[in-house]
Amino acid sequence: MKALWLSLLLCLAVAPATASDGVLAVGKLSDTAFYNLATCGAAKGQKCQGPNVRWPKREIAVGIHPDPGTMDPAMSARVSKALNAAIATINAAGAAIMLHRDDRKRRPDILLRRVSLREGEETKGIPDVPDGERIGIGMNTVWWRNGRDLTKATILISAHIKRDAVASVVLEEVFQTLGFRYDVEGAYYRNRSILAQDSNSVSQIKGQDAAILRLHYPPANN
Repeated sequence: MKALWLSLLLCLAVAPATASDGVLAVGKLSDTAFYNLATCGAAKGQKCQGPNVRWPKREIAVGIHPDPGTMDPAMSARVSKALNAAIATINAAGAAIMLHRDDRKRRPDILLRRVSLREGEETKGIPDVPDGERIGIGMNTVWWRNGRDLTKATILISAHIKRDAVASVVLEEVFQTLGFRYDVEGAYYRNRSILAQDSNSVSQIKGQDAAILRLHYPPANN
């Protein structure tokens, strides 16, 4: 599994759910079928695995707290640069959502944390992340209410991530916190989609990734 995400339902009760091994797609899906896979885990012609969630507002604050020394300074700077690039490519896709970076906020809408955990180790004592979850090189936790509205998200990036994976992993985690919680498993999407389960080569939001972003956050003129 390329990265681990965790979604938590924030309602009358709180229930954790961990990521699957990816939803299978045979060949290229239609934009609608790919959208359903990415947002609710529905394989082509099948039912959703979970709710379709999204941010109820247009402007989303994204930030990084100061690195507590868990990462090599050069790698830490690379992660910060990758976050700026992720914000830029998402904003350029033409959807009705805009991300802006603000590291001054104590709790931005989407918060990226750099952690010392190695891949496969379990989380413990991290704010807004449940204990006992095994981290990949990247992981995200999202919270929502009313069965639909995202309220906050936390991204964890391992200090042991490889240099050549940083740009893709950071972009994937940010993209998934917008409501695209399911990875896609299928040869067609390898090296084409940021959601491809077994690839860390994509670093731009384009093609069907951009199409489903616009479907999830339709531009005002649509």
